[in-house]
Amino acid sequence: MRKRAPIPTKSSRAKNEASTTTRVRKRTNTNYKTKKRKNNPKGFFTKKRLLIILFSLLGLCFITFQIISSYIDNLVESRLANNVSSRSGAVFSAPLVIKNGMKIPPAKLIEILRARGYSEKDAPPTRQGEFWQHKIQMEIITKGYINEDGIKVPSKKFLYNTNSGMLVSNGQMSDNLELEPVEISSLNSGEYKASSYYPLSEIPQSIQKAIILTEDERFYEHSGIDFIGISRAMLANLKARKIVQGGSTLTQQLAKNSFFSPKKTFGRKIMEAFAARSLEKFLNKDQILEKYLNEVYLGQEGAVAIHGVAEASQTFFNKNITDINPREAAMIAGIIKAPSYYSPRRHYQRALKRSSVVLEKMYEGKAISEEEYARASAYEPKINLEQKHSPLAPYFHVALLKALEEEVNLNAVVLDGMKVYTGLHTEMQKCGSKAISDGLANIVKQYPSLNRKSSPLQAALVAIEPHSGLIRAWVGGNDYSSNQFDHVNQGKRQIGSTVKPFLYLTALDSNLNTYKVATADSILSDEPTTFNLPNHKQWTPQNFDKKYRGNVTLRYALEKSLNIPAAYIGGKVGLKALVHTLQNFHVADNIPEVPAISLGAFETSLLDLTSAYAALANGGIYVSPRLFTNVNNDDIKIAEVDINEESVADEAPVYVLTNILQGVIQRGTGASIRKLGFTRQAAGKTGTSDDARDAWFVGYTPNLSVGVWLGFDDNKKIGVTGGVVAAPIWGNFMKCVEPYLQDMNFVIPSDVVFVDIDITTHQKADRYTPTQRIVREVFVKGTEPLPLDRSFSYREPTYERSRRS
Repeated sequence: MRKRAPIPTKSSRAKNEASTTTRVRKRTNTNYKTKKRKNNPKGFFTKKRLLIILFSLLGLCFITFQIISSYIDNLVESRLANNVSSRSGAVFSAPLVIKNGMKIPPAKLIEILRARGYSEKDAPPTRQGEFWQHKIQMEIITKGYINEDGIKVPSKKFLYNTNSGMLVSNGQMSDNLELEPVEISSLNSGEYKASSYYPLSEIPQSIQKAIILTEDERFYEHSGIDFIGISRAMLANLKARKIVQGGSTLTQQLAKNSFFSPKKTFGRKIMEAFAARSLEKFLNKDQILEKYLNEVYLGQEGAVAIHGVAEASQTFFNKNITDINPREAAMIAGIIKAPSYYSPRRHYQRALKRSSVVLEKMYEGKAISEEEYARASAYEPKINLEQKHSPLAPYFHVALLKALEEEVNLNAVVLDGMKVYTGLHTEMQKCGSKAISDGLANIVKQYPSLNRKSSPLQAALVAIEPHSGLIRAWVGGNDYSSNQFDHVNQGKRQIGSTVKPFLYLTALDSNLNTYKVATADSILSDEPTTFNLPNHKQWTPQNFDKKYRGNVTLRYALEKSLNIPAAYIGGKVGLKALVHTLQNFHVADNIPEVPAISLGAFETSLLDLTSAYAALANGGIYVSPRLFTNVNNDDIKIAEVDINEESVADEAPVYVLTNILQGVIQRGTGASIRKLGFTRQAAGKTGTSDDARDAWFVGYTPNLSVGVWLGFDDNKKIGVTGGVVAAPIWGNFMKCVEPYLQDMNFVIPSDVVFVDIDITTHQKADRYTPTQRIVREVFVKGTEPLPLDRSFSYREPTYERSRRS
């Protein structure tokens, strides 16, 4: 039988009801709390908090905008003041310093100023970067700029007399006029820039309007960024389902070309917009247009980038910008959209069709009349196909990169904005290239057998400032596009008689040899001589002309580059002493101790040899050659190459040697230099290697050491001497650079004396010496001869010597 449940009592019922009520209440409370949490007005994302976040973000954006804006403003203002373009790392020349008395032809000076973006005015200039020519007077207001040391070089106003070279500033005579460095190449691409700066007033209205109507028809209405133009471009692109229009204004394009890397990134576009706003802030519309027309990229000619409408006019039409017609203006304007695609040299029909589109815009925009439009449409421009440009210093650029890699890890640094400052003198570099090209043309014309097409005759030139070691010009060969081998520092060739100055200096300087001190008037033997060599071999040197002169003076032997006296004195001072001198002057490292080294039978480079001669110009102080001085990035110095100098010989015997080497140019083997019209004080030496395979001339003035080499890369004989082919190139180069060099004399040391001597007795002349036998000679003090003791008779020897005026 199933048991029945017990009947609840009153107390148990009350207890159960209470328990049930509690459970219900708990469930009710739980639901209430959950509901309360969901609708709580005091949660995290309240309206107040949202407003705080919104205003914070707006404030942050405002602060960011102000920071970027301030940074870009400073960047633009600085680079406008310095006339610097920094799309990528750039290599800069040295400042061009015109010292009082330097006579630069007016046309050349105008070319120099235009290359630096100066505007020519028809009245006295009022702003920096302007100049005015009035008869023989030129008025210039230079641009202020930040130099390689971060120091501000202020703008100054100068009056320059083109006849006398006299400089006046602020009503007083001025020592020098300094023009800012120019960009000579891009650091990371090796691109070279060609541009000619013209003021807006000299650029025809036809090309101004063609570019505005094609590239930015609302140019004079917007403030740097054209939002209407951007909207129109977006609609056109959406409709065509491809990019058919761009919204960039001329101001934005100028900002892109002038201040930023060409990499296409969203961040760069934002920076361009800020820079465009800054440009509109610092420049008026005409100034922006002028800069744009002189900066815009219009294609390549080999490694040279064509920038500016004036340069494009010269390159493509061989015309001055002031002479172009509307069709040519339209063609230049049409190139801007895609310089490679619309290149008139490579794609003439394409460029012509594009110019017709531009002409139509010009007609619709009333830039040309209906008659002008019809005439221009019927005209077909004649394109100049001859290459106009060549890189300014391509061999130097490659050598510079190698030198930079020793100081800076180029792979680890940001190249954008990096500036490398060099000592390269742009005008001297041009003179060097011209001297080499003209010299080679004359040589192969005079000696047709040297005109070998398979392996053309090569030539090289390098110029070094003796006291600083700065490279002023560097021409490594005939044509970089066809032969990249650098004959300045890569070529190692036998130096021939260019070794003789160091040989004779060893004899003249008591600290360089242990034999005895020679003088310019010492007597040397010029007779057939045989030298014994190891392994029972012999060496019998010969003079180039196969003639013998008996006894000659040291001066005569060096001026005429006689080989036998050089071999003779080499044997006297000793090979170890000669090798020591050559190594002191850093001529070469591994030099064999054999008699033939006294005639230059060892190899070195043109750079090392010219640097050694620079030490002679510098009074016996060797300064290591420097391809650059400073590397800066955003005004922070990354690397610096200081002057590294060492004393390698005494000043007095070096001066005596220099005086003798002046005779080489005056009446010796380098006399052809004077015939070219170069009259300043200079010293130097010709050189011809064994079998006439190499021809040299290395010479110097007090402020420049220059070396020239010629030869074949396959080491074939050229058959002519350095005096015949190298010396004229040297002379033409020096004549060309004359306007940029101060006319200086070699400084005479205090321990040098000039003495009148009797050429027959080699004693000091006295009152009994006939006038026709007296010459003035230079000596290190203490080595000069004594007067003749006339208490006994003297028998005159027979010899040949140099007679000097």
